[in-house]
Amino acid sequence: MMIPRTTSPAGVVSVWISAAIMVAASHQARADWTHVRDMVRSGEQQRDDDERESTFRSAWTLSQASVKANPNSSNEHLWAAIAAGRLAVVSSTGERVRLSREVKYHAESAIELDPRNGQAYMVLGVWHFYVADLGWLQRNAAKLLYGGVPAASYAEAVSNLTRALQIGVENPVEVYYIRGRAYEAMENRRAAQADYRACLAGKARTASERKAQQDARERLE
Repeated sequence: MMIPRTTSPAGVVSVWISAAIMVAASHQARADWTHVRDMVRSGEQQRDDDERESTFRSAWTLSQASVKANPNSSNEHLWAAIAAGRLAVVSSTGERVRLSREVKYHAESAIELDPRNGQAYMVLGVWHFYVADLGWLQRNAAKLLYGGVPAASYAEAVSNLTRALQIGVENPVEVYYIRGRAYEAMENRRAAQADYRACLAGKARTASERKAQQDARERLE
């Protein structure tokens, strides 16, 4: 950060106070999304269903305030999308449909703000897969009762997950697994098997990634 030159003692004090405020604001912006991230990861480790839901709900609430305070931060939107997605998994059908729209909105916002945000492409790709994978009955029930979910496709899932891998992500095990599932749904068995093998070649860090590897192993048998 450039500090303007000034010869006045009062001016020097004023400049450094302004600089300190700017630096503090910058740290606060970073701290907000990292706090949401830490809450989400804490919820993922909890075994009690009620505690997990409570933690994810708190993370989602915090992420909304965080995005409002820092609307031009890609990572704020990224972790809002992730928090919404985690909460959706443990929520009622109506809330799940509403949160699904939030996941898509914030993932796309994160990408728009930073086209090199690999994790955001991953979230959007996973969203496309799971929404496209809804059965006819589920999709029509959601439309009838809750206004429906946005359009999604396996092809978009593959496209976004491929982009995520090209840029780089923290959890390629899950990305390869979900892309493999999307390829399988598209009846591209060769590509699906290649992704399942790539999934198994990676190092699982979490229970969900170990579960993904187990399913990938079974799908290869």
